[in-house]
Amino acid sequence: MVSKRMTRNGTFDILTYRGVEKEIQRLFSKHAVQDENGQILFDFFDQNGALVDQEVLSLYHNKRASYGISSLNFSETTRSVFVSDSYASMIFFANQFRARISFDEAGFVVVGAMFDECLLKNLLEEIPKNAKVNTIFSSSILGRVMDCRVQDLIHGRNCSYRLSNGSVHLKNLRTGKTSMEPIATFSLRTFCISQGILQKVRTFKPRQKGLESFYQVNKQACDGSK
Repeated sequence: MVSKRMTRNGTFDILTYRGVEKEIQRLFSKHAVQDENGQILFDFFDQNGALVDQEVLSLYHNKRASYGISSLNFSETTRSVFVSDSYASMIFFANQFRARISFDEAGFVVVGAMFDECLLKNLLEEIPKNAKVNTIFSSSILGRVMDCRVQDLIHGRNCSYRLSNGSVHLKNLRTGKTSMEPIATFSLRTFCISQGILQKVRTFKPRQKGLESFYQVNKQACDGSK
């Protein structure tokens, strides 16, 4: 077991070095510790609140968690919810958009890469009905499918997604209806249009060409400033 020490003021050396404002760092400090090597360990939990995995952020690498879920800052006054599969990307997104988005009444959810739908569904059912849901997944095809899976949970749909021959094959498991769309053009927007449903989730993706996540955006900016 790696030796840990809690940060006293909710800030972390790596995040400070990488330009993350202290008020943004504190938003994500509840389940995070900094170890003796300076790495940040973010805890993930199962349905019973037991620790099942950790995301690890070091100066040059980010190892995402595979299992569990981690949630922060939820209350009866939560107005917006941000969902991601990476603490690192969520933090760097929040730091990048802090001047445009108020995170004072925002809740944050980070899911393991295995994407346990039951854990996320149970949490989403507890948020205020008027809270707006946003996703911070990567712009890769897997990230775009994750956007749709969050939309499915909110809409009460049960769909399967299969990648084959350059296309995304969709199937509504309740109705049996199937459809197909090229991977290159597939997105939550095109998915909702093809399914004839209202898009209830807002997605955020990096605009920089060749960069799939906000972690990569921050890493390139830091590497370029050296």
